[in-house]
Amino acid sequence: MAAWIHDEGMAQGSRSRQEDDYGVFELPPELGAGDLLLVLADGMGGEQAGALASALAVRGFVETYDAVSAASIPERLERTLRYVNERMALEVAADPENLYGMGCTLLAVVLADEGLYWISVGDSPLWLWRRGQLHRLNQDHAYRSVLADWVNAGEISAEEAACHPDRNALVSAVTGEALELVDLPRQPCSLKPNDQILLASDGVLTLSEQEIAALLKKDGHSAGSPCQRLLAAVASHQHPQQDNVTVLWARSAADSATAPSRHSAWLRTSLLAGALALLVFGGAWWW
Repeated sequence: MAAWIHDEGMAQGSRSRQEDDYGVFELPPELGAGDLLLVLADGMGGEQAGALASALAVRGFVETYDAVSAASIPERLERTLRYVNERMALEVAADPENLYGMGCTLLAVVLADEGLYWISVGDSPLWLWRRGQLHRLNQDHAYRSVLADWVNAGEISAEEAACHPDRNALVSAVTGEALELVDLPRQPCSLKPNDQILLASDGVLTLSEQEIAALLKKDGHSAGSPCQRLLAAVASHQHPQQDNVTVLWARSAADSATAPSRHSAWLRTSLLAGALALLVFGGAWWW
């Protein structure tokens, strides 16, 4: 079982509410389904519903992952996502007047001895940092990816794509309805020494991939954790419509000369409308 160093952080940006949520859980070795589970969701659906959707998705995924029956990690991820989507449908059906249209992106990553597994719906990016370069691993389920294909085919100009009113609209999300697109590789992505993994909500895209790569390159050689540096860089842009930003980072402890102490278990889940935060640190409950 590999040891992993991980870091987490979030900021509200200029939004009136926080609609991102995340959870990190060190998996029990006896499960045989990986070492570390990281889950991130970016809510949508208007006042309160977006926050509820992301909280339900993260909590449901973390609670269900080690309970489902599956023959492989990809199958376990797939079955867990199916449960989360079904649970979302039940929540919407219980209060359609207030919750119709709510949903969220969902990105779940499992780190294991053999490499990196993931499942994703929506546009929350997953990156591999390797030798100073940032590589997007998962598919972008936003309409901008369709527009990019049209630009490459010469059907529209890059300027038209950049100004398209629907460029940030999601073509797939966890809403309780049929999932239009799911990104689920069946084989792990092998990791090399010094690789870094970054999950984020799309609010981090205020930064370019070159900026993100440069900030991660500083790991271990500058003040502040990787996530603190990323959030500070986003804030420094002072974007007047800055979206919520959540970043989760991980790397193998074997790549660090001094590996920090590890939590036996860690989970953060924001509950309904941000009214209650539940934190688990090494089996202790904090309210």
